[in-house]
Amino acid sequence: MTKEQIILLVILIVGITIFVLIKEHINEKKARTGEDLAKVRAVLSRLLPDSTSYTTAYAFYKWSKYQGRSKKTWYYHYAIAFRPGELFVAPIQYAGGEVSAQSRGVLLTPENVGRVEYDGAGPVIFGKDGQEICHFRVLAMYTNQDRYEPFNIAQGEESKAFDDFLKDFTQRVGG
Repeated sequence: MTKEQIILLVILIVGITIFVLIKEHINEKKARTGEDLAKVRAVLSRLLPDSTSYTTAYAFYKWSKYQGRSKKTWYYHYAIAFRPGELFVAPIQYAGGEVSAQSRGVLLTPENVGRVEYDGAGPVIFGKDGQEICHFRVLAMYTNQDRYEPFNIAQGEESKAFDDFLKDFTQRVGG
């Protein structure tokens, strides 16, 4: 490599890094406005009549499977609402700037949950029949990465509250 090529490569790397950092900063700023979280809460208010008595949040899970040289990735987005002993989970989707429910959701209680496990990426909740019901994480910050991860959501308090809720819920379930 010539000296000029090295300089161009360094400039390109610095330019890309600056672009990514600026994009992430802009997305974090958008997350703090609460616009996307408000859309998630609006979905919950339509599905769960007394949603104001719950703590509400956005949850996400990404799972990849490798087959030879190819990789397939699944993305799961949820609107969740929780209070002691109850967790309401509804799959959601984001299209055209709007959030909508993909189902009516499900109310999970110690009576209909068989066990709760942790896989390092978050809780995995199983029914009494041993089948996985849902698997997700509730993080303090989500920023738009691409069309598959479109949300800008800041939910620090909700994330902490969910961690506390999950400890109690897991004890109530007994697993």
